[in-house]
Amino acid sequence: MDGIYSSRNTNPLDPSQFNGYATAAGRANNRSSTLNPRYSVFGIRGDRTDGVHSLAGVVEADFYGQTDNAGNLPPRLRLAYLKYSPNNNKTSITIGQDWNPIMGLLPDLIDFSIMGYGGNLWNRLPQVTLRHKFDDHWEGLLTAMRFERGLSQCCGQVQVRPNTVIAGGGPTNVTAFNDPVQVPYFGTRLAYNGTGSLKGTMLAANVAYRYYRSAPVPANPAFQSGKDINSYVIGLEGVHQITPRLKFMGELAWGQALGVEWFRFNQELNLVNGNSVRTLTGWAQLSYAYSRDYTFLAGWGFDNPLNSDLKGSITVQNSNVQYLDNQRTFLTAIHPIWADFYTGFEWTHLWTSWAGPSPNQSYQADQFMLSAWYNF
Repeated sequence: MDGIYSSRNTNPLDPSQFNGYATAAGRANNRSSTLNPRYSVFGIRGDRTDGVHSLAGVVEADFYGQTDNAGNLPPRLRLAYLKYSPNNNKTSITIGQDWNPIMGLLPDLIDFSIMGYGGNLWNRLPQVTLRHKFDDHWEGLLTAMRFERGLSQCCGQVQVRPNTVIAGGGPTNVTAFNDPVQVPYFGTRLAYNGTGSLKGTMLAANVAYRYYRSAPVPANPAFQSGKDINSYVIGLEGVHQITPRLKFMGELAWGQALGVEWFRFNQELNLVNGNSVRTLTGWAQLSYAYSRDYTFLAGWGFDNPLNSDLKGSITVQNSNVQYLDNQRTFLTAIHPIWADFYTGFEWTHLWTSWAGPSPNQSYQADQFMLSAWYNF
């Protein structure tokens, strides 16, 4: 259960979720509070091994679906994958919906968005991922992954394709599953893990690429669709155990046309000329294990699209759709109460500069969260 108070609209980028998590400092100066039970996760896991081969299957659900049935929140598929290894996990293949394997390092903050739109590139995606451990230090992966498009039309967060009477693909058919050209992301990651005096140190390089042809947006007739889009990301991840109690971790990435696969809805393209938007993103976190009873976190993240790529994209005043810069700072304290029962307090400060026809559209907001959870 999360108890949340916001000093202004802290979730303008996903308004259907009320203030269940933070995405940016919105223009609307409305304070709000809520009790949020939606980040409850239930799952089933099955494992089988003969000492050499191993097989695992995982299915998880949470309650962040986009429907509300008389105030009741239905479950939503979170993870659903199998993982097979023929050689004691030296080599493995994952098939199904799992965490994004590219830029897969996540900060430890409590907020459900995991710093989405604020420097952390993440999502849970259908994928086929092959992993291999070369030795005690080096490991790599190859992946093909794609967000499942066309299943949701809530809140203007996805491109809603118009229906046509033309069967099959082709330039005249832009229904959700018959876009002219839609291919997955293809990506790779190479990581180094330290041992001995470097135990706890990790450094990884990531790259992913996807080509597609942009589809029309019926709600935005000014959008120039049908363009060839080359989407890519190049990024680094790092973890370093500074002392036995103090740890640093973070990411830095550069890319273009990064959208829903990276929890960046509506940020990938200029909404008028249809061109790709380039961006620099990153985050950093320090975690300090003060004692067995208290752990403290401090972090900062940013998502900074190239302003020239967003020129003319937003023509409506007071829009909460695309930002020129979005930054987040957070402080977190976590305390185990008994056994696997935990409580935590988190302060998040958001600073957002919005794209639009008028300059100096910058706002700040604070969100305070008191959480209690049971890991079992």
